[in-house]
Amino acid sequence: MSSTDSKATTKELASAAEALHASPRDLSAWWQVAEALAELGEDRAATDCRADLGRAASELGAVALAVSCVLALKESDNDRLATALLDRIAKTHCRGSKRVDHAQGRVPPAPPAPANPATTPKGDAKKRAQTAIRAAIKDAQTRAPKVLPATPLVRFLSAEDFQTLVGVMTRKRFARGNVIVDLGDPADALYWIARGGVEVSRGEKLLGELRSDAFFGEIALIGATTRTARVACLEETEVLVIPASAALELAGKAPSLAKVLASHARSRLLSNVMRTSELFRRLSNDEKRSLLPHFETSLAETGDLVLTAGQDNERFFVLASGSCRVMAKDTCISELAVGDGFGEMSMLGRKPATFDVVAEGPALLLSVSRDKFDQIASDHPELLAEVYKLLVEREKENEGGTVDATIVDADDLII
Repeated sequence: MSSTDSKATTKELASAAEALHASPRDLSAWWQVAEALAELGEDRAATDCRADLGRAASELGAVALAVSCVLALKESDNDRLATALLDRIAKTHCRGSKRVDHAQGRVPPAPPAPANPATTPKGDAKKRAQTAIRAAIKDAQTRAPKVLPATPLVRFLSAEDFQTLVGVMTRKRFARGNVIVDLGDPADALYWIARGGVEVSRGEKLLGELRSDAFFGEIALIGATTRTARVACLEETEVLVIPASAALELAGKAPSLAKVLASHARSRLLSNVMRTSELFRRLSNDEKRSLLPHFETSLAETGDLVLTAGQDNERFFVLASGSCRVMAKDTCISELAVGDGFGEMSMLGRKPATFDVVAEGPALLLSVSRDKFDQIASDHPELLAEVYKLLVEREKENEGGTVDATIVDADDLII
């Protein structure tokens, strides 16, 4: 490292130490202290800092950041510390942990306190960092809850399966404004936010934000398809990347892991469609959950006919990813987007489909058979009422009107 680079990094260390000292709960500043120490060649100090941060993050429920510390320790050849930290995280947060309350939702990270220059520690940058780290450790020990919120996906994994999954993860850093995935990109990885935040959008429409410990990209675990939204960084963001190919290979070797991954991805997919489709958005959460087991997933390739005009149809479909066109011979009547339902008119009317429905690209579909739908409708008459509303809307749409299905919560979006 050149003298100029060293001075710049020392300045970064001092700044991060001051931020951490002013707000010991600022785990991002703690991370930046560790990074600066590593860049300065203070390997022992950086290792201790990452191990301390990993333990604190785990105790505070910031699981992805704790795992990121594990990966950083492995990268610096501290396998013993990495293994010990990973074992601690798994015992604390995985299936069977007595500290996890499965009814408690994920708690957003506490905002950093404003800086107080009067409390800035004295001495050189390294000493200031050591002082700030000690204060942060003490603060974490004081405020660590006895009961922790459940972490999505992790809560269902055994400690062994979790450790296996972490083995294929890599960490990747993105600058503010960088696009992590874009609409239409190949869906080839699952992402877990360790620190920072992202915004999710589709076209000109902002769908919401995701912060630390949120997963996105689960659609990669369901089948070869494309992204349904753009994810861009609101600030410097670090994500843990799980390649779909590696996850599926591991799943083939560990049936229990395969079952959890498939269940998690399918549940997120169905929950998302339940929220985005006009048909389901008015139902209660309990009603939505009761419907999930009745739906099946299927993948349509580019150009596949999902419905064929003139042929009988016995299924109701909801588009989960990709897009489809409604065609009258060679004329496009309308385009279907994520969350749109179709096939209900021919299914309920027990008559041939009026139009062709063609997949524009790889499309993931959810569907329910007429027999299952009749069973659901008898248990949920309010759903049948919504279907008839949708029938009226579809008639208007076929006459030239439009129906817009809007994502209302990015945390429920499967990308």
